[in-house]
Amino acid sequence: RFLNPKRSDPPDIDLDFAWDERDGILRYVFEKYGKEKVALVANHNTFGLRAALRSVARVLGLPEGEISELIKEVEFFGHEINPSSFPLRWQRVLSVARRIYKHFYHLSTHCGGVVITPDSIRNHCPIEISPKGYQVLQWEKDGVEEGGLVKIDLLGNRSLGVVRDGIKMVIENYSLNGSVDSIYASLNPLNDRETLKIFYKADTMGVFYFESPATRRLLTQVSHGIDFEEYIKRDPFGLNVVVTSIIRPASNKSINTWLERLHGKPWGYPHPLLRPVLEETLGVMVFQEQLSQAAIYLAGFDSSEADELRKVVSKKHKEKRLKDFYIRFVEGARKKGVGKGVIEEVWKMMMGFDGYSFCKPHSASYTLLAYKSAYLKAHYPSEFMAAVIANRGGYYTTFAYISEAKRLGIYILSPHINESHVTTKGKGKIIRLGFSEIKNLNRDFAELIVSEREKRGPFRSLDDFLRRLKQHITWEQLRLLVRANCFLGLANNGSIRDTMWEALLKFRANDKFFESKGNIHFFPDQTLLEKAKIEIQAFGYPISLHPLELFNIKLPGLIKSNELHKYVGKEISIVGWWISHKFIHTIHREEMLFITFEDQSGLFEVVVFPDTYRRFSRILDYAPYPYLIKGKVDEDRGAICVELRHIGILDGKGPLYKNNPV
Repeated sequence: RFLNPKRSDPPDIDLDFAWDERDGILRYVFEKYGKEKVALVANHNTFGLRAALRSVARVLGLPEGEISELIKEVEFFGHEINPSSFPLRWQRVLSVARRIYKHFYHLSTHCGGVVITPDSIRNHCPIEISPKGYQVLQWEKDGVEEGGLVKIDLLGNRSLGVVRDGIKMVIENYSLNGSVDSIYASLNPLNDRETLKIFYKADTMGVFYFESPATRRLLTQVSHGIDFEEYIKRDPFGLNVVVTSIIRPASNKSINTWLERLHGKPWGYPHPLLRPVLEETLGVMVFQEQLSQAAIYLAGFDSSEADELRKVVSKKHKEKRLKDFYIRFVEGARKKGVGKGVIEEVWKMMMGFDGYSFCKPHSASYTLLAYKSAYLKAHYPSEFMAAVIANRGGYYTTFAYISEAKRLGIYILSPHINESHVTTKGKGKIIRLGFSEIKNLNRDFAELIVSEREKRGPFRSLDDFLRRLKQHITWEQLRLLVRANCFLGLANNGSIRDTMWEALLKFRANDKFFESKGNIHFFPDQTLLEKAKIEIQAFGYPISLHPLELFNIKLPGLIKSNELHKYVGKEISIVGWWISHKFIHTIHREEMLFITFEDQSGLFEVVVFPDTYRRFSRILDYAPYPYLIKGKVDEDRGAICVELRHIGILDGKGPLYKNNPV
């Protein structure tokens, strides 16, 4: 993929670091090699529809309210818009906006690209200075390559932070000898049965790169009909390396073909010459280098030409150059006696890499990190899930990971003034949320609390806390701590209401300036539901119960998500809490939607086809209420989903719903 004998240009270099270490790495690079010799790579951003309309309208003096109205109208009509039907001033905006649409707008910084030169970088490329004071090239990544410079991607990866912090907690909790690096290197999850079960059961929520709904569905389909012992014999690591690359946009046909062959459907190679290229992936083209190898084995390309073809296929503006490559491919294949039909079939397979795919080493390195994540989840679930929450790492929201932790039998405890750290920690069957989970709490203040406690011991009372941090407390920060129940057990039998009053009175008696920003609300906290109300305000999600329990839902015939497999092919009704979603476009450019919902028993997937999406598009967005989903249960190789027929939001206003606290 990189080191073909005739390669003349240098390869890209990608280095992943934990997400919160990347800024320090950048500072190190600029300091080590010199600010004059280092620069960040730019992105060339173009005008999208909204930006074009808004920019032109502002220049022409339209007020903001009218601009927003114009944008809504244009987006509603889409390609069927008729400019002459709009007011004259809007027609002028539309005319100019159409001319600048998709043209250059401004520079931004590439997500990771860095260039280092032996002398001043200004001798090689024009630069600008970013708001942070870094040099930024005026070229984007393709221009950097054409200019003969080497782009190094220094990337921030949240899952590396998850694994790092998970191992730190394991070291602390079990008094292990060794550093994070040495223990990470010593983990050997490839043959660990509990780790393999994570992938076998598609229990990968929180596991790097394998937790999206589409990937969990594919894992279920891979293991469907195979018992665990048979699964182990099939080289699960190799299968999962394929999964990381094949699960990409526009690859549904390849996925289905690969799955059918994996489960025993007879297959053959498009041509015997391609056996060395496609044998390990069952005749399906999965990895980037297979495209280059196909051109070499079938059409006689040399390694340099084949690698160039791979690059061209992945670029945006490629049609003209691809015509030249196609002619050379056809001529070369014919010289080897390959028939026209096979030539067209293989070329079509190669063009299937239009967009995004991985080279095999990239897939393998991602899969290895995923296995180390899964090892931690299998053996140290509390530490692992706490690290996921602490790093804001993964595909889902914090609330979704808290629900997953509960399904693993872990108890979630709210932050405590004497027990919590700045970030969330886990041990045994308990996760203690960190101060960073409290909405709007200042991180510096949280670090000060922990530092004071480590220096002088636990806080003995609310009075003691106020006295020791007298110079640093504001009422707003103190109020957030009380509302999050951080003083549980230190005053008035743990009542949040009484503690809030006590905190207010003692704070005001402290001779400090006090000014309330609006009314101060105190909540009675005698019941679990009322406690959950406070938790939603403190953290953005409830801890004590599932949010569906906040609604008095009494509808006949509802089923739970863990019962869906009993209703395959049948129409069902189910209530769920919106977790995540993903839009895609069909081959006819119609919009459809995949949604992940959750109830108390687990996650479930809902697919919204284009016709249904058009009917319900106005309510198909996250809302902090239960959704009533009606549809048909579908099963494909063990993967269950609901094909949506009807959806509604249970917003607490109907006669069946009362005591709605949200």
